[in-house]
Amino acid sequence: MKRLLLILFAIAVITPSTNSLSAQDSGDFRFGFRTGYYFRAKAYAVGVYGNYGLTDWLNIEPGINFMCKKKSTVDVYCDLQIPLEIATYWYVYPIVGISANDISAKNGSIDGWAAGLNLGLGTSYEINGHWNLSAQAKWMGRIPRKHRSAIIIAAGIGYNF
Repeated sequence: MKRLLLILFAIAVITPSTNSLSAQDSGDFRFGFRTGYYFRAKAYAVGVYGNYGLTDWLNIEPGINFMCKKKSTVDVYCDLQIPLEIATYWYVYPIVGISANDISAKNGSIDGWAAGLNLGLGTSYEINGHWNLSAQAKWMGRIPRKHRSAIIIAAGIGYNF
């Protein structure tokens, strides 16, 4: 997985673009839906996210994922991204963030949850002025140690406001 992320990042950096390297505009907001697969948990997830351009070179993306398995859990995350335009309307961004994982309700209280560090790489393509497609590969390191780290591959669609 680490090799795949390294290869994708190298391709993104080396790929020639038709314009100079730039980022999305600050103040841009998008809302979207994403679905993905948690490899170590062997489960699909669906979720929603909001993405806001803090500056021209830094986005913040809070979101929530709902696991689709028998003992359902919820993951809440907040990632920082540095979106780089490598071709017209195509962005690649590294991901660094934090998360609260494996939140589930048992007898009305939260039990067994874990904290995590997110590291990954994502890409998005602006279809038109309002819609975009995105894909991410992310590693979620978890604490305490009894929780296994997750590897997530996700794809989604978002609406730009």
